[in-house]
Amino acid sequence: METGNPNNPRIWEGADLFTAPVGTEPAIALAEPITDTPAWVPVGLLSEDGASESRDEDRTDHYSWGGRLVRTTRSKHKRQITVTCLEDNLVVFGLTNPGSSVSTANGVNTRTVRVPRSNPVSFLLELRDGAITRRRHIMRGEVEEVGEVSLSDSSMSAFALTITIYPVEGDVLYRDYDNDPQNEVEPDETDPVDPDPESLSVDPENATLEKA
Repeated sequence: METGNPNNPRIWEGADLFTAPVGTEPAIALAEPITDTPAWVPVGLLSEDGASESRDEDRTDHYSWGGRLVRTTRSKHKRQITVTCLEDNLVVFGLTNPGSSVSTANGVNTRTVRVPRSNPVSFLLELRDGAITRRRHIMRGEVEEVGEVSLSDSSMSAFALTITIYPVEGDVLYRDYDNDPQNEVEPDETDPVDPDPESLSVDPENATLEKA
């Protein structure tokens, strides 16, 4: 018997990438446009190739005498997302040339490109598949690599960005918010809940924790 639900596989038909200063929270209500929070700005059109996520880490195998594998340790875990921007707008320019500047005078734009400097920002990738929406919030990331940019009459100029994700407090890499039914979890009343310290007291005779 074949298992699974054919409605569950996702083909993301559309997507948008936004960026904002580190510490900017996104709208969790999926019906609320991202740009309702002015700090979030879109990078513009994305390539039809979509986005891809990669991971890399060092693994060390540890063996006992006689060559028996007893443990594998991991370190230097790294996640990256690659996406290609098709517009050469101010947002993309800022991501690909951090520390550079733009000025406009008498209808002429002057871009002064400097050696890039480190400039972590927040990213939000919104993916759409029909009525299903997923928002991936990367709290702290940085464009680490920019692919070759074609300047020709036969192909569009495009900027392939490799975004390195930096973990934040609690080793969190990113958070996904979606309305996908397959990801729903039932509340478990047995799960531990952080108590309100003001509502608890200690019975000194029995040394047990009781509700006040």
